[in-house]
Amino acid sequence: MDPKHKGAQSPPEARVLLWEGEPVLSFFPPKVALPLGTPKRVTAYYRRLEQMWRDRWEKTVYPRACAAAQTARNTSRPFDPWTAGLEAEAEQDGDMLRVRWEAAETAGGRRCALNREELWQLPKGTPVIPAKGAGKKRQEDPS
Repeated sequence: MDPKHKGAQSPPEARVLLWEGEPVLSFFPPKVALPLGTPKRVTAYYRRLEQMWRDRWEKTVYPRACAAAQTARNTSRPFDPWTAGLEAEAEQDGDMLRVRWEAAETAGGRRCALNREELWQLPKGTPVIPAKGAGKKRQEDPS
């Protein structure tokens, strides 16, 4: 082993789920990389989030992909394997931790995504709740 690469992790391999030997769904195991020293409660929250998405893809989306593949086969149409993924970035600025993540699924050429940005007060790891109405569009009075 090359000492320069000691401790380096190789990128995760895509998980490919098959139906009757045919790939129907692929995803990279979700992983939210957090800065060293992130409080345990925050780390636990993101490990549960990762598991929630993995469970969705394996237990909910996979059977749907299998059904879609079977329908495509029965109607002599091509089937494009579905994909899913979770991307996240975390940055710490003083006593604030900002985590932005997006979970996306592509099925039948259509993409659906969920985006979130979460703030955590450090060192306790308490969530920062946005003020009421923050981030909402306000309708201007034309008069």
